[in-house]
Amino acid sequence: MSASDHLANKRTFLAWVRTAIALMGFGFVIAKFQIFLHILAHQPLTSTTLLGGVIMIIMGIATLLYGFYEYIQQEKELERKQFSPRLTPMIIYTSLLTVLAIALVVSLYLSTGI
Repeated sequence: MSASDHLANKRTFLAWVRTAIALMGFGFVIAKFQIFLHILAHQPLTSTTLLGGVIMIIMGIATLLYGFYEYIQQEKELERKQFSPRLTPMIIYTSLLTVLAIALVVSLYLSTGI
């Protein structure tokens, strides 16, 4: 395969990295904001206070690891000059992030008491 194929694969990996950084950064902001709200309300921190932020950070880590896995697999396929879609890892990754996103929604719902 040509150099442009390898560079395209690298750009795709960097997109995964940017997405992971955004998720982890957003998780950090959520956690810090929850701490700030608890301090303003003079409430003690509980074990679920930071859960939303932690879930977002875990989603970011999962995204980074999956992006790296995809990058490595693509490089191997480029070297062999073949491509085969990998549905099972994508289904597992999507399912994992969906479960974490639902847990985040539930966590935020429970923490706001709406």
